[in-house]
Amino acid sequence: MKNHKSVFMVICCCILLNFVIGIRGSPAADTSVSIANNAGVPEGPPIYKTIEGAKTYIVQHQNRDGGWPLVPGGDSNVESTAFAIWALIETGWGTGSRVIRTGVAYLRNTQSEDGSWNDNTAHTIFALLALTEAETDPDARFKGLRWLRKVQNPNGSWGRSERSPSNPLYTAAVLAGFNRLGLKFERDFEDGTDDIPWLSKGTVWLSGYINYDGGWALQRGMQSDVFLTAWVMQGLEPVFDINPQVAWLKQLQNRDGGFGRYKNSPSDPEITAIAIMALAAGNDPFNTRRVAISYLTNARQKDGSFVSNTPMELKAPTANLQSTCFVLISIHAKTPDELAIE
Repeated sequence: MKNHKSVFMVICCCILLNFVIGIRGSPAADTSVSIANNAGVPEGPPIYKTIEGAKTYIVQHQNRDGGWPLVPGGDSNVESTAFAIWALIETGWGTGSRVIRTGVAYLRNTQSEDGSWNDNTAHTIFALLALTEAETDPDARFKGLRWLRKVQNPNGSWGRSERSPSNPLYTAAVLAGFNRLGLKFERDFEDGTDDIPWLSKGTVWLSGYINYDGGWALQRGMQSDVFLTAWVMQGLEPVFDINPQVAWLKQLQNRDGGFGRYKNSPSDPEITAIAIMALAAGNDPFNTRRVAISYLTNARQKDGSFVSNTPMELKAPTANLQSTCFVLISIHAKTPDELAIE
């Protein structure tokens, strides 16, 4: 009788274990959100509470149309939706879950006939990143890539939209996105000729926009901008040595571990998150990023969100989905060496 009871207990344990493992990557994964909402953010180390709290906040504020707003209660938009999908999948959220599938459907339904999202290069590259992370919609991704190639300016740069003036931030975002998508950047080319491959031509234009101190600004000669420079670093990494920019960025880290937009400006969660992503792109040892992540764990709000006024739509520091998503993405950022091992 004892043996039968032992066998029965083992079978029950196996069934329970299989059930728990099966939750990830299936629609049932969504039940973890209601559990977290009822019980609050689980106890544990600060980094664990930061990750779980941010995930819960993001999923909790998905709109009925499948998209996400910038600020809870607002209308869904392409960028926030793309960031939410990207962030959740980076943290291990299953691509087959209802949360991801409805987010993907929102992006699919908002793509324009020309392949873009809102005739906006940043919206388009981020939507492509989200769909790639979700491993879905190859036709939509191809159309989006083709549109981005078509709207590249003759000098290699990108503007906000088709036929718009060159802009270093939009160029950096597009190149950083292409890098993450795994597109091939040619490293061996002769500068000053017309034979530079199209992606590398973008990096050449962007590298020529550098300030005297090693950073970048929206206009040459203006104060170097940490936010812009961090995006530029991610865009230039495939072709150029960004070690000088890594050193420049580390010098601007505040005592609390965070980064502000300019030298001596207060730390901001989204600026810090983008800086962490740039340091990872530069293969910087984890120590600097660890201190910055520690700042983020201290900046977390009780509901798991992060307050920032970095999104251009915000007039004052506000808890928002974009900044919260980038915090999650940055915590899971990997160096090129780490990605190569994968």
